Amino acid sequence: MDRLLLRSLMAKAIWHVNQSLNMKHILPLFKVAAKYSLTGSLLAIILILVLFYTNKHPLLIPIVYDYRILLFGVFIYFSIREFKTYHNNGELHFWQGLITGIFFYLILGLLVGSFIGVFSAVESSFLEEFIQANVKGLEMNKSEFTTESPVALSDEEFERQLELTKVTRPITLGIDYFIKSCIIGFFLSVVLAVILRKTESRT
Repeated sequence: MDRLLLRSLMAKAIWHVNQSLNMKHILPLFKVAAKYSLTGSLLAIILILVLFYTNKHPLLIPIVYDYRILLFGVFIYFSIREFKTYHNNGELHFWQGLITGIFFYLILGLLVGSFIGVFSAVESSFLEEFIQANVKGLEMNKSEFTTESPVALSDEEFERQLELTKVTRPITLGIDYFIKSCIIGFFLSVVLAVILRKTESRT
């Protein structure tokens, strides 16, 4: 009897998930996120150029001070809010807010990451400054990496890492930007989806 009840509940849950995740529900999420991610991408590219040409390399800013925290927070908030207000009758489930945020940062990360890859190939000083700063950081903290770290590197491993850093390619910078965008974006998407969620009222 318990097994039959469990199967019935599981089948019902799967049906509800399938109903929620059909294209009719996903497409508006994507459209809203795409609109905001395109605008956000343009703004992010402008900020990258402004920071770089005012002698503040945008990829060397510690992640806790990264401009993306504010930029993503604002754009993800308004994209989720627009979907909730204009496409879902003022209601929002957690998964809808989360998926909207995920679409946003994936699109922006791909677009801006691609720009960074191309820009660092064209503007050689962008890549050179990134490499020089990372090489200097490794050399200054060599003892921390080789002796003080819980997973200490041998001298050979450290030198190998140093050489790999010196030959960093433009595409690596783009990938680095994309990965960090996903980390920042996912955290903000979860927080904002929780804040803005409003399930259907029960009567």
